[in-house]
Amino acid sequence: MDLSKLTYTKGSSKRSLQDTIQKPSTGKEEKGDVLSVPVPAAYRKIEGVFSPNLVFVLSGGEKREKDFLWELIKQQKLRSLRVVFMSKEGQGLQPYQMQERWQEILKAGKFMISGQVYRLDEMDKVFLLSDVDEFYDQLVKVCENTSGGRGQWIISNPCFEIWLYYCYLNDPETDLKELLHLTAAQRSKKLKSLGQTLVPGGLNPCVAFERMTVGIGHSEAHYDIDENNVPVLFATQMHEMAQYIVDVMDKNANEYSEFIKRKENWRKLIRKK
Repeated sequence: MDLSKLTYTKGSSKRSLQDTIQKPSTGKEEKGDVLSVPVPAAYRKIEGVFSPNLVFVLSGGEKREKDFLWELIKQQKLRSLRVVFMSKEGQGLQPYQMQERWQEILKAGKFMISGQVYRLDEMDKVFLLSDVDEFYDQLVKVCENTSGGRGQWIISNPCFEIWLYYCYLNDPETDLKELLHLTAAQRSKKLKSLGQTLVPGGLNPCVAFERMTVGIGHSEAHYDIDENNVPVLFATQMHEMAQYIVDVMDKNANEYSEFIKRKENWRKLIRKK
């Protein structure tokens, strides 16, 4: 399988979708020729007209990742950035499965979610989100011999929840020390349960979206990779994706900053009631 179109950002050694997934369209779908399905004008890059940046996220996890990106997926109020999210309902995707699906999409040049056709040439950025979990060997193979291309792997060790943790806290060696003595397959489950004890209400992904700038700093401070270019335990590359989101949103009228202000004002009103 050709990996030449996948990218993997190594960075410095110290710093640096819940829609059911469908097979990419080849032009002959059971319910008609997908080429006849129009893409809404909001998703077209029209010269002289403001168009939001479109990001395609192919995710191994289907729940927390989607909840974190929900403000960008639901496509309301925010004008600068929109996310098209894909995963596999009910079970998510392993790295090999993600790799295979991404290669199919690259070959077809388009994909379909909930009856809507999207074309890769309309996407400004593509991220492939994966946990290390018990899939370390798969990720090593996926990341071997990768070079320039459209898709950027974003890997979290042991799982996406480590990114959510950094959006709230910044002492994993103390808070998450119990993970050190567990097997790779046990760590994700334990981290999810610890979140309930560390943060009131747990590691809420929707609230974490509002705390991305905090998470970026914490994540960068603990970022490291091993000899196979896979993030070590308590490391995630989500700060790279989060920084892209913040930069794009704030490039146009400080939209991320204004979003945070609106949320803060809303919470103040709630507390007064």
